[in-house]
Amino acid sequence: MTLNFKKIAGLFMGALAAFTICTSVSASKTKIADVSQYQGNINWSKASKDLKYAIIRVQHGDTGDADFRIDSKRNINASGAKKYGVPFGQYGYAEFSSVADAKKEAKDFYNRSNTSARFYVLDNEHRKGKGSEQSYVNAWLSQMRKLTNKPLIYYSYDNYVAVHKINYSKFDGSWIANYSKKPTASADLWQYTSKGRVSGISGNVDLSKAINSSVVDSWFKATSADTAKPTYYTSVPANQTITTTRHIYEYKDANFKSRITKLASGKSLPVKAITRSNSGAYRFQLTNGNFVTANKAFVSD
Repeated sequence: MTLNFKKIAGLFMGALAAFTICTSVSASKTKIADVSQYQGNINWSKASKDLKYAIIRVQHGDTGDADFRIDSKRNINASGAKKYGVPFGQYGYAEFSSVADAKKEAKDFYNRSNTSARFYVLDNEHRKGKGSEQSYVNAWLSQMRKLTNKPLIYYSYDNYVAVHKINYSKFDGSWIANYSKKPTASADLWQYTSKGRVSGISGNVDLSKAINSSVVDSWFKATSADTAKPTYYTSVPANQTITTTRHIYEYKDANFKSRITKLASGKSLPVKAITRSNSGAYRFQLTNGNFVTANKAFVSD
């Protein structure tokens, strides 16, 4: 058999080049970046070549805060990351000043988040209230546990944790910032720079690296389905009033067969009784005789 050396060599070199390109692209998808409206219009097609994971901001503070704003790029960034296969979580910069405020901020953050987010982050670095900062953190966590079964992550910077003695052990993971050296506080994910670079993003971007890779990977591999088991009020509140925490509907019947109207979040409703549907779900009967859900993810007392 006569061998065509040039042909074989050409095939070998072609295969080697293809392998090199493939492994190079794979190796480049190592960065973990958190992004917000401050990164402007991200080219997610290009960014996806660099990014292994992304963490996307949803809001800064909440209604009532002087500097409150919903991140203008939150939905665009979530859609871009999803389209180009970059798993992502979402975070909210907290400015709560009381336990009640922390609960409200958690509810609003959850409602504004994208359903494809793999996990949710409490960005706790702004001390505002006069009470215990730990009690606010605990209230936020407790409220979010009622709303979702996705991982809940605590974020802050090294010094803030130390000064305020924050215990975040009940969260599903921790993400700590310290740009000079590895954090002294317990951290699964380390935000190590605010001057990183990512293809498709103009200017600087925060970058992080995993300290505990198995834990961090578990956040991003969490299912995108949100199947938290509903918890219900089983009795009428003492003040006989509930408040909607999300958009809900009012019905003529406890089985929710005949819808009347859509109720906005934050609406106060007088109630007179608690009842159950044929399937066993609890409902509040309003003083006007109609019915709404008693699910704690949608109403509060």
